[in-house]
Amino acid sequence: MDSIRSYILSVIASSIICACVQMLIDKKHPSAALVRTICGIYMAFILIVPLQRIDFSIYDNYFSGFMDTAANAVASGEDIASQEQAKIIKEQSQAYILDKAVSLGANVTVEVTLSGETPPIPSGITIKGAVSPYVRNVLMNYIEEQLGIPKEAQKWI
Repeated sequence: MDSIRSYILSVIASSIICACVQMLIDKKHPSAALVRTICGIYMAFILIVPLQRIDFSIYDNYFSGFMDTAANAVASGEDIASQEQAKIIKEQSQAYILDKAVSLGANVTVEVTLSGETPPIPSGITIKGAVSPYVRNVLMNYIEEQLGIPKEAQKWI
């Protein structure tokens, strides 16, 4: 912190010196352009030379911590997005089947299981409720055709 303070003070002091020197010389004087050039070179020197002494290797560890934190945040965000996507797919699949069951006059509850793939797809289903063999057969065929869940993966209770 002291090195930053020292750097800023040296820049301020140099700026004041250059300003005073330039005020002493009339702008129409033949050497005024030379003085401005020398002051510019002096200020560049004052600004740049201390930067050569900075050990940037200490910042590698500092910034790598940010990269690790960012990578963890991205992974966490992807997990949350994947979970929300699975939740939406499950809810919509269940609603889709329930709508078809209601249209056939069946009063059932539906629980869809999803695959472990990305994105997840419906892989199994459990249907609870008393339905006629005809409605059961129609729903089984509908679920297989529309959602791709084979009859073997459909559990009826």
